[in-house]
Amino acid sequence: MHAVTTSAAEPAGRRPWGSLDRAQIVTAALDLARREGLAALTIRRLAAETGASRMALYRHVPDKEALLEMVANAIADHEIIPEEARHGPWSRRLRHLAHGMRGQAVRYPGLADLIMTRGNHGPGGLRLAETILDILADAGLGEDATARFYLIFVDIVLGRAHRETHGDPTTPQRNAALFAAAESDDDVPRLRALTPRLRTVTPGDVFDAELDMLVLAVEAAAR
Repeated sequence: MHAVTTSAAEPAGRRPWGSLDRAQIVTAALDLARREGLAALTIRRLAAETGASRMALYRHVPDKEALLEMVANAIADHEIIPEEARHGPWSRRLRHLAHGMRGQAVRYPGLADLIMTRGNHGPGGLRLAETILDILADAGLGEDATARFYLIFVDIVLGRAHRETHGDPTTPQRNAALFAAAESDDDVPRLRALTPRLRTVTPGDVFDAELDMLVLAVEAAAR
């Protein structure tokens, strides 16, 4: 009897040719992006994650650019819009959507950078944009104001997520030296008095305040 050998086309441990589909690729890519960030997404790395050859992946994803677009679209299509953003008063829906977007940007390191620099024009990105516009239209805004506040909303949410991963000027850690100097300087009485409170403000507090201002501005424009 002859021992069974693995052909050169099917190395041991590699999945059979043709057994990998796009849904499996998306699932593996999302898992890798959550664990290590979008910077880790490469065709070579994803091939190792799925147990497939790079050639098998190229049948579904032609290059890294397409891979990043696929992942960004999958996040927008399935994970960003919470159920609470679909029903109820517009202001509550807007807040839930903002927190959903910020939460996914934190969950997937590098996502905010990707969307800020490249946008997301896939089906998921289009659906997310339509959801934002629906909410703003429900606030009673005209078309010009809806367009303006759509861009403001995107700027606030993505800007906040980007700052939290690249250097947030509102954090106590970033301002520690300023606060320490204020505590021993009689020439800055207001800053000195507020330093204990400034130390307790979190990025989440800042984000909620930004959303409060946005809601008030939308309400004023709708009137």
